[in-house]
Amino acid sequence: MQCPEHGCLTVSVPWAEQNSRYTLLFEAFVISWLRAASISAVSKQLRLSWTAIDNIMERAVRRGLANAPDRDTTRLAVDETAFRKGHDYVTIVSNAQGQVLAVEDGRSSDSLGRFYDSLEKPRKQSIISISMDMSPAYQKATFAHIDKAHRKIAFDHFHVAQMLTRTLDATRKADMARADHSMRQEIHRSRYTWLRHRKSLEGQQIQQIRALSDALKDTGLVWYLKEKARDIWQGYRVKGARAAWQEWIHMARLTEVRALTSTANQIETKLFGILNAMRFRASNGLAEAINGQVRALKVRSRGFRSKERFKRAILFHYGGLPMAPNPHG
Repeated sequence: MQCPEHGCLTVSVPWAEQNSRYTLLFEAFVISWLRAASISAVSKQLRLSWTAIDNIMERAVRRGLANAPDRDTTRLAVDETAFRKGHDYVTIVSNAQGQVLAVEDGRSSDSLGRFYDSLEKPRKQSIISISMDMSPAYQKATFAHIDKAHRKIAFDHFHVAQMLTRTLDATRKADMARADHSMRQEIHRSRYTWLRHRKSLEGQQIQQIRALSDALKDTGLVWYLKEKARDIWQGYRVKGARAAWQEWIHMARLTEVRALTSTANQIETKLFGILNAMRFRASNGLAEAINGQVRALKVRSRGFRSKERFKRAILFHYGGLPMAPNPHG
């Protein structure tokens, strides 16, 4: 604007944000497209550069974070995902509604600690459960920042089942190495049969397990205790669960199977979090689902060169933020 008294001035206008080349109405239109299509598709269709689109996304996320009402932080889930495979990671914190609350650099205790530092004291005190994998880093951060963390950290069923599945497969491989050469092919073919839940086994698979039990004695013991652990998780909530797990740990050690003994020691160390997960029925299921969607987003976007853009895209698509500008307000 040219002013006779003050010269050329830049003034705010109600239909556009500061430093934006586009009207609020057009930005709202672009945001609606980005929710359903890739940046590449939006760029081609609307003839916008990737930088222009990224700037619109940046303003949208910033607007969403500023305008978002207090989102639920009573039941949290923490997970990690790779920015570049094997090189760099980010920590994703979400809530029970499946909204991403924060994306922090790295997967260290400082990564999760930065999220906790962003919470006001009353919100920290209102936390009921924090579901996570068995990462020592995330536990360290939670113990350092959250009161009574030993009653809130939860290790969900998926991670315990994953640990037992790996133990079973390692034991099967050890048994196969000791078995007669004539049986090794059949033992190898039985891999997925041993990993299945007993109620899902079909007649032929049951016969296969029975036929191999003599040659795979340790595998049979580990399989039995894997199923026993499943029964404990499904059959107990609070009352009796601790005693049931302690009995399971004792039985696992009596087998003297090295891999199973090691797993029993880990479960004993993490028992507080397993019991919390059972008590709160806490699960990382939504967090794992978000992780899967983020991997799909990377594929759809053909990767991200900038970690900041990657983090911004996660908040844009999965933060549940009110990002659309109001052209009339």
